[in-house]
Amino acid sequence: MTLTSHPSPLPAAFNRSFVARPRLVREVLQAMTTALARATSPEHLGRTELVLAELLNNVTQHGRGRGAGPAPFIHLGVVVQPQGLACSVSDDGGLLPRLCLRAPAPDPQDYPEGGFGWYLIGHLTQSLIYFREGERNYLAFTVPTDAPRPS
Repeated sequence: MTLTSHPSPLPAAFNRSFVARPRLVREVLQAMTTALARATSPEHLGRTELVLAELLNNVTQHGRGRGAGPAPFIHLGVVVQPQGLACSVSDDGGLLPRLCLRAPAPDPQDYPEGGFGWYLIGHLTQSLIYFREGERNYLAFTVPTDAPRPS
């Protein structure tokens, strides 16, 4: 008796390690979009790119104080799962203020040119967890396949 099996497709995944610099963040996000374009919808990928852009740019801008050493080193992992894109980000920048993880909707009057990043991250993700071990920050979350409904 011969058993035949159909190989199951490997899950689509994307991994990169890079120095936190604006140009590299943009290049990594473009590479992620290209790598995962066939595995999920453009809308879902766009929401994920927005979340990651906010997060990675925060590490780039705030991960180290001026003159406090080299730019942080980031590792990004994204895996396509049935419920959404599971993302993990780690970096060796400074401690993430806890306030970021509970960011309320900012008043546009107070933040005319920004300040919405952590609110967007919290609104567009599920199962957001953060911890710090040694000198590294670890953040994991899922960007669900379905867009959030307005509240």
